[in-house]
Amino acid sequence: MITYLKNPITENYKELKKFVFSDKISWHYNATTTTNNSNLKKKDMEFFSHMLLGRPQNEDNRIAVPYVSSTYFEKCYLILKEILDFNNIHFDVVYRMNLNFTLHSSVKETTPHTDLNFPHKNIIIYLSSFENGKTIVLDKNNKKIFSEAKENNIIMFDGELAHYHESPAIDDKRIVMVANFL
Repeated sequence: MITYLKNPITENYKELKKFVFSDKISWHYNATTTTNNSNLKKKDMEFFSHMLLGRPQNEDNRIAVPYVSSTYFEKCYLILKEILDFNNIHFDVVYRMNLNFTLHSSVKETTPHTDLNFPHKNIIIYLSSFENGKTIVLDKNNKKIFSEAKENNIIMFDGELAHYHESPAIDDKRIVMVANFL
């Protein structure tokens, strides 16, 4: 269900990590982890994000396309390509890329969700060191599969599977890069 990828830890990757821990990145507040929060039965976890490539929005039956929303997209795309190439994973399209920054919360888990409503793969690259904060993927029988959430680990799983993550420990920050591709 969850595939662990090898991280080549390239110079580009090291530069990205310096950037996300600097005061040069802009983080934007999000009240929930899901885009459709009208069905929430409980409070969802708040977090900060830096959108690199915005998810395709299909409105009024028009063709939806992703859109570049950060000047750092090209660098992060290159890092994603380096990682996928290193692991011999072919891809044709990237639908969405985001940097997410989650602090400790009284809400223990985010709401289970899928990132997109069409076929895709998810990749999560753990950029920071933290306790707790692991990603949980629900298989087709709703069985929980826990990731090993360690700094520099990379996981990949099928986008049709719902997933969520735990709150990091007090004084920790969970910083990840997320990409959806096919």
